[in-house]
Amino acid sequence: MDETLLEKLGLTKGEIKVYLALNRLGESTVGPIGKESKVSKSKIYDILDKLIEKGLVGYIVKGGTKFFLANDPHMILDYIQKKENDLDKTKKDVVTEVLPQLMMQRSSTSKKRIAEMYEGFQGIKAIREELMMDFKSGDALLVLGAPKVANVKWEGWFLDFHKRRIKRKLKMKIIYNANAKVYGKIRKKMKLTEVRYLPNKLVSPNWIDIFPEAVLFVMVLKNPIAFVVRDVELTNSFRSYFEIMWKNSTS
Repeated sequence: MDETLLEKLGLTKGEIKVYLALNRLGESTVGPIGKESKVSKSKIYDILDKLIEKGLVGYIVKGGTKFFLANDPHMILDYIQKKENDLDKTKKDVVTEVLPQLMMQRSSTSKKRIAEMYEGFQGIKAIREELMMDFKSGDALLVLGAPKVANVKWEGWFLDFHKRRIKRKLKMKIIYNANAKVYGKIRKKMKLTEVRYLPNKLVSPNWIDIFPEAVLFVMVLKNPIAFVVRDVELTNSFRSYFEIMWKNSTS
């Protein structure tokens, strides 16, 4: 029996030992359960109560004595279903109540922050996805110096990112490094997407995303990092710089 699978269901080690012991013993009183499971008698009653609550154990009374028994193993599936239902409800509550409050708090504090740093792929992914929420239908994300190395590492995420972007009717103008044309050709076939390339000598593992009120600098190092600067004046200046680079790039 792989007890780690039962642990993944949220059962404690004590609960697993008692449940398996009961499954082997059949109908039994506390004493034999303790010997079979090697769980102290002081903990047995509490564990049995929790297993009964979870629907995995039942009991009958004979002559004033409780005899416990493991319920049909298929009850484990019912227990899993209940956990899934509870998780779905929790997810809905988080979406409707918790997230709006957290985003409101974050919005008020982010106005005070000017620069932030994020480490690792998950950090970069999280902040880029967050900043994309500032866009409205018809707006354009500007990407300067999109490097080949980033596409090699994260192409799966990028393609999914583009699907969601296009579904929201968000435009994108990308200036790729010259050595990333194979990826640029894929983007050219996408809706709402324009692609150009930097001169051959300008190749860098870094890129810049320009959002409505923030600029994201991404460095694709061994441990990638990103800096986001939330400043409208800086954003406007980078937007102007991007347009100059766009005019001087090749199609």
